[in-house]
Amino acid sequence: MPQDDKVVYMKRFSQAPRGLAERYREFSDQRLGDLLNRMLDQVDDTLFDRAERAASSTDQSSYFTAMRQMRLQRRQLEHAFRDALRAGHQQASAVAEAPSGEQDLSLVDNERLEEDLAIESMVTRAKARSTQALDHLCQRLNHLEPGAPVNPDNLAVGPGRLCATFADVISPLQLDLQPRLVIYKLFERHVLSGLPTLYDELNRKLAEAGVLPVIDPRKPAVKAAPRQQVQPRPAPRPKASRVDEQRAGALLNVLKRLGAYGPPAAGGDATGGQGSALGVESAGGRVVSALSGLQLDNDGQPPEYVSSEQLKAMLRRQAGLEEWQLSAEDEGTIDIVSLLFDAMLDEPHLLEGLKSLIARLQIPTIKAALLDQALFQRDKHPARQLINEMARVGVGWADAEQAEKDPVYRRLETLVNDVLSHFRDDVHQLEQALAEFHAFMTEERERAKQIEDRTRQAVEGKARVDEARERVEVEIQRVIGDRLVPEVVRRLLDKAWSKVLFIALLKEGEDGQGWRDQLDVVDRLVWSVQPKASHDERKRLVAEIPGLLHELRSGMNAVMYNPVDMTRLFKELEREHIQVLTRPLARADELRREAESVAARQAELDAEREKSEARSAALRPYREQVDKAEIGTWFEFRQADGKAIRARLSMRLSNGERLIFVNRAGFKLADRRRDELADALRREQIMILDDGQLFDRALESVVRNLRDIQASTR
Repeated sequence: MPQDDKVVYMKRFSQAPRGLAERYREFSDQRLGDLLNRMLDQVDDTLFDRAERAASSTDQSSYFTAMRQMRLQRRQLEHAFRDALRAGHQQASAVAEAPSGEQDLSLVDNERLEEDLAIESMVTRAKARSTQALDHLCQRLNHLEPGAPVNPDNLAVGPGRLCATFADVISPLQLDLQPRLVIYKLFERHVLSGLPTLYDELNRKLAEAGVLPVIDPRKPAVKAAPRQQVQPRPAPRPKASRVDEQRAGALLNVLKRLGAYGPPAAGGDATGGQGSALGVESAGGRVVSALSGLQLDNDGQPPEYVSSEQLKAMLRRQAGLEEWQLSAEDEGTIDIVSLLFDAMLDEPHLLEGLKSLIARLQIPTIKAALLDQALFQRDKHPARQLINEMARVGVGWADAEQAEKDPVYRRLETLVNDVLSHFRDDVHQLEQALAEFHAFMTEERERAKQIEDRTRQAVEGKARVDEARERVEVEIQRVIGDRLVPEVVRRLLDKAWSKVLFIALLKEGEDGQGWRDQLDVVDRLVWSVQPKASHDERKRLVAEIPGLLHELRSGMNAVMYNPVDMTRLFKELEREHIQVLTRPLARADELRREAESVAARQAELDAEREKSEARSAALRPYREQVDKAEIGTWFEFRQADGKAIRARLSMRLSNGERLIFVNRAGFKLADRRRDELADALRREQIMILDDGQLFDRALESVVRNLRDIQASTR
């Protein structure tokens, strides 16, 4: 019977299941070996390019050393990688462990941490690109070879095991950190990027061989870790009840009595002159007890935010006395705290999920105010600090998905639930909860600080490089000015001599003799191709050319400029010099036209400068806002798609002209020029966020509004 030719590629893969697992391994190992070869083909060029752009001779040497080691050890690396793949198939049950976070702060461990973070990021991105295909492959392999379960973490061709395998393979080379990170990036670009296609091919061939041709989408290969249940968001808050003039005066008197501002009104008392009603309970009795009963509902869940009138009605029902009256002071305290929460929850820049958490603290905060009137007097009161700290740590979240993945957000949920579960009538319980949260945040900030310190070092090094490149460009343009130069001279300066100047500036600085000498070469080169107006100038050029060419050749050799390209440039430059020496001497009319050209160019520059000065004047008030922003201030950046990201100002560089922003974890998010930020502020594309005292701002707002209401009746 003739063989069925419907399946044409890798027919050996689609034969009977017998030996299928071995063929799967051979195919995947061959494909991954090919991807690794493609990656190794790029190593030389990439490391050489990095060496050319290195900021120091030490860095340059590091890249050259890595390039030499990778070239000499290439064959061994290829064999070691294939051997490790074969061994990995036999160890599928050994799940690769994540790097331990318990490391001291030595230089070596810092490098290890940075390497681990790079690998972890690579693995995460690779998994995200292949989630479904990887899941299906694991299901088919588990069906093909029942036994030790295969999952995306222990699969030999899974992203995690492949990265661990590659790290083991290159570890004997003892590469410096930066070249090693570059090589990991190449591995991600050329090997990990090929995994989606590989997984699709493996799935197709296994399916064609009869291994789970149809995958049940409801049956995952490995059970994912249970995701923390997100608390449902509260229903929309009821609008705050209008405070009438009489009530406003009474509430102001309560605030004065509680020490929130100013002395008590003359002749007034805490009840606003109303006196105490018959049967009133004090704060230490029935009111706090009834509030504790409302703190959690029958299902153990916090109640939704309610208005003060609703809350007082709930208190009466909780106490079982529909006619029960609160003292004017206690009622005023409830009203004031509710007004404070109205103001805090109207804060436009707080994430809705964070507002939900803060809203759950309404009843505990009322209890704290009834138990301890210092809440309105002391900015260090634990209930007040608790809300302020929640707002402070929450300012960095721009969307709910980002927040709910953050361990700090989950810790805030735990904190709020603990307060609701345990706080009854002892304010010290709030102090303990706050202290535990402070301890947690101290650890989080220390971790972020370590990453931010490394970010700062990297950014400062890059800034030094960027500034040097900019200075080189400015100096070359300054020397050229308005003179016409041949295209070959521009290429020589832009492609070759700029590197010579760049390295001289980094090594010696602006005061170094080497920097000044190499700048002088630029001046001599540009002069050498300008028309000559006299025989003396031509004689001088003839005498100048040999020394100029020698210095050009020496400098370009020092930066390892391509010899073939150098020879081509010098031949073109020779033709330009011959033309300068043989063309007729410049006449007066030519010199006049050149002077007119220079004058016209100067007029253009003056016009551009006037436009720049006008733009600068328009940006001045926004530039002042940027300058006043302290290190640690949070900014919100609006993107083209309407989404927002939030970043914290980490450092200022280049005398304040460059501002670097990081995320909560300390990784760089943005690098912006000062005027770029000022212009974005003007166009409302960014916003400076206030992460100050939320409770304090709300209290000031409430006092101001009550005063305005009272003043309107006079």
